[in-house]
Amino acid sequence: MELFWEKKEPLTSVDISEFSADRSWNGNYIHMMLRSLLKKGMIEVCGTVQCGTQYARQFVPIVTKEQYAAKLVMSKGIEKNSIAAVTVAMVNEVNKADEEGLVKQLEEIIQELKNKETKES
Repeated sequence: MELFWEKKEPLTSVDISEFSADRSWNGNYIHMMLRSLLKKGMIEVCGTVQCGTQYARQFVPIVTKEQYAAKLVMSKGIEKNSIAAVTVAMVNEVNKADEEGLVKQLEEIIQELKNKETKES
């Protein structure tokens, strides 16, 4: 998934193989990984492109890095009523110099959620 998030463009299995030349991934492993990510709803097919004499499917992520992190945290047994405490713990891990900007971002997110809740009511 890191490769998809980093490249920010549709990737084929050939692209993945080229971009991960420093790893020992063979073609079968890449296809197995892509099938697994498709099944889990992490990526989707967005088209096809000709690679040599064959066509290859192109894939894009449908889950952001942040959404993935949230799912991972929730899968580790964090309950919904602990989300605020987890957020505070994450903010405490941030460098003090970045804390002010982060607090401002959180305030904006809270305001957006309040506005969304008002519109839905």
